Amino acid sequence: MAHYTILGIPRPQGRPRFFRRGNFVGTYDPKESRQYKDNVSAQLAAQSPVILDGPLYMRVDFFLPRPKTLPKKVVHHVKKPDVDNLLKGVMDSCKGILWHDDTQVVYLVATKYYGDPPRVIIEIGNYAVEV
Repeated sequence: MAHYTILGIPRPQGRPRFFRRGNFVGTYDPKESRQYKDNVSAQLAAQSPVILDGPLYMRVDFFLPRPKTLPKKVVHHVKKPDVDNLLKGVMDSCKGILWHDDTQVVYLVATKYYGDPPRVIIEIGNYAVEV
């Protein structure tokens, strides 16, 4: 089981943007999403990961900044951004660094909390089930 920490405020994957050139319609990532994915990829690569093969287990914990007016007893972040949109950006960033393709992830747990400093913690390993 490997653990990786990505520092910085977690960002959700933005909606794809479209452009037209004649009869061709293309898509691209919004600038903020692209920059966040590049940052995550760079931080992961700096931690000397090993590319894993086969089915994978993944746990991702998102720690978002706590608003100053929020009571301390509130632990879970139940507002936007959605956890699935946060996850998309991180998983796209892991391709070619932690795995060959995100289709390898067969078991996934994702949570979001309030925490200081804002960060993403990734736990990943091979998933083996006794049949």
